[in-house]
Amino acid sequence: MKRTTILTLGSSALMSLGLLAGAATMAAADTSAAEAKVFLAAPGSISAAISAAEAQSGGKAMSAEFEEDGTNAGMYEVEIVMPDGTMSEHLVNPADNSVKAAPTDKDDTENESN
Repeated sequence: MKRTTILTLGSSALMSLGLLAGAATMAAADTSAAEAKVFLAAPGSISAAISAAEAQSGGKAMSAEFEEDGTNAGMYEVEIVMPDGTMSEHLVNPADNSVKAAPTDKDDTENESN
C-alpha cells in the first residue's frame, strides 16, 4: 500500500512540475493569443515562404519567423545563408510567395559589431 501511495504522489509531483514548466514556457514566449490569431489567419505557410526564399536567393534558410507587427506585419522574415557563408534576410509575402530583401535592422548591425 505504501508503495502505491509513494508512486502516486511521485507521479503527481512530476506531472505538476511538467505543467508548471509548460506554463512558464508559454508565459516567457513572446507570442500572445492575438498574435497567434494573426498568424493563423495569414495565407500560405512558413514552409512555402522558406522554399520561395531559398529558390530566389540560391542559399539555405537558417531561420524564419512570422512578423506580426511593425512595418513588415503579415510577412515571413527568412534568414538565408549563402554558399560563401554570407547571410541575408528576405521578406516573403504569404499571399503570393513574392520575395524581397529585408531592410537592415538596427539591432542586427549592432549585434554584428559586438
